[in-house]
Amino acid sequence: MVDHVGYRLAQEALTNAVLHAAATRVDVRIHQDLDTVTILIEDDGQGRPPSSRPLAGSGLRGMRERAHLLGGRLNIGPRPPHGWRVEAVLPTHSGG
Repeated sequence: MVDHVGYRLAQEALTNAVLHAAATRVDVRIHQDLDTVTILIEDDGQGRPPSSRPLAGSGLRGMRERAHLLGGRLNIGPRPPHGWRVEAVLPTHSGG
C-alpha cells in the first residue's frame, strides 16, 4: 500500500508544480530504509505569496490524508529562494 500512496503523493505534487507553480524544473528524490520511504519533491516555481490563504486545497488535503492513513507525515513549504518543497515520510510497515 505504501507504494500506491507514495505514487499518488508524488503525482499530486508534480501536478501542482506544473499547473499552479509554473515550475520549469522539478527534482524528485526517493529514499527507502528499513522502516520508512521518504519522497522529496522540490520545484523552482513561483511559490505562494505570503498573503495567500493557507495550504488547504483539496489536492493537498488528500495528500495529507493519504500520508496520515499510513501513519506517515507530510511537510509542505517554501523552498528558498523560490519554489516549493514537498516531503512525505511513510512507514514501510503498518502497526498492528
